Amino acid sequence: MKDKKDIKLTVSLEDYLEAIYNISCENNTEYVRITDISNRLKKSKPSVNISIKILAKNEYLIHEHYGGIILTEKGLELAKEITFRHNTIKRFFIDVLKIKPDIADKEACCIEHVMSDSSMKKFAGYIEAILKK
Repeated sequence: MKDKKDIKLTVSLEDYLEAIYNISCENNTEYVRITDISNRLKKSKPSVNISIKILAKNEYLIHEHYGGIILTEKGLELAKEITFRHNTIKRFFIDVLKIKPDIADKEACCIEHVMSDSSMKKFAGYIEAILKK
């Protein structure tokens, strides 16, 4: 039987963590509301609630009934990694390939979930090297 920390999150659940992290950064607060997530991801509140319960059960966040949502250390670490991946890929698409920002954002969101850690590190190093020239 797998330990909770070994559970592989779905792409959708990773998107929730990323959204929570980005909303909290934009609003300069640790707490995020279901409504904020629903609006950001264009998902219904009941759908958001289901995903939040799964993330809370797996200790990625804390959600008090009818209260704010806050990322745990585990959730914050993963959310930062997902956001780094997204921004790195998006930056490459926009600055190197000259792809329109809205398209770059959507496509980065798809790719961020499938690259291995080792490939992502090499990719990020490559981007830094070529953009410093």
